[in-house]
Parts: sequence; C-alpha cells; structure tokens
Amino acid sequence: MNAEMQAMSSETEKVVSLRPAAPIPTEAKSFEKRWTKKVLEPGFTLIPSVLLRALVRLHVGPIEFSVLLQMIDHWWENEDMPFPSKKRLGERIGVSEKTIQRAVGRLESEGLIRRVARHNRLGGQTSNIYDLAPLVEKLGPIADDMMKAREEAKAARRSPERPGHRIRATAKKAG
Repeated sequence: MNAEMQAMSSETEKVVSLRPAAPIPTEAKSFEKRWTKKVLEPGFTLIPSVLLRALVRLHVGPIEFSVLLQMIDHWWENEDMPFPSKKRLGERIGVSEKTIQRAVGRLESEGLIRRVARHNRLGGQTSNIYDLAPLVEKLGPIADDMMKAREEAKAARRSPERPGHRIRATAKKAG
C-alpha cells in the first residue's frame, strides 16, 4: 500500500458512524404527513410547547433558545444528558464559540441547565455535559399555570355570566 492510501485509510478510521434514525412511530403519522417522510427521515426532535411559549418567563433570548434547541437535539437517551462541543453548537447556529460560552453562562445563571465537566481517559477535559433536568423542573410549574389558564378560559366560555351573555339572551327572547 502506498503512503497516500495509508493516509486515506487512517483518516477513515477516525470517522464516527452515525446511528440510523429511529423509525417514525405509528402515532406520529400526522406529524409525518405535515412534515413529509423525506424531511423527517434524517431525524427529528420533539419540543414541548410549554418551552416555546415560556421563553420570556424563563428569560431566554434568541441565542440562548437556539443553544437550548441544539442541546435538546443532542439529547438522544433519557438518562444520558447531551454533551455537544461549543464548536459544534457555534457551527450549527452560525455564531462564535465565545457567543456560545456567554449563552451557556446565561442559561446556567437562570438555573435552566447545569454544566458538568467531562474528561477523557487521560484526564484532559472534553466537551461539557449539559444537564437539562433544571429546565424540565422549571417547566413543570409553568405547565401547571398554562393548564390552569386553559381550564379557566374554558369555564369562562361556558359561564352564563360572561360579558354580553345576558344581552344576547335577552335579545333572543325579545325576537
């Protein structure tokens, strides 16, 4: 084997193969219909609506939200928190590693994530693990508030004492 082929062979040994995307569950067929199988085939990430609707309440700006979305996209196993590098996050979002570092710091100071140092076999630090459990915990009470507001709105729609209801009822009797 010549030197060029040896170099190419050693480069391909460094490639990490990706796991195939999980099949789309049967209950997600409407999701597939909306987005198309072609778009979903490389993979997809589920995002709770409460997160999307509570950004202001959580003090999450657009960059922090983008970072959170990327972290969530790397959260493949329930028990294994994500550990994307700042470089990868920056490349995906289109910002510098310093911007990622500041955004991660703000997410941590808001109590939404917890950084955990990660080390390789030789003791050198690698990318951090980003524990998203604090985010999930903070979303719980917000979800409760949203459900309570939904129930109150539903009750108000059914209430005979809502504004204008008596006027309409009186108008129907007179007509």
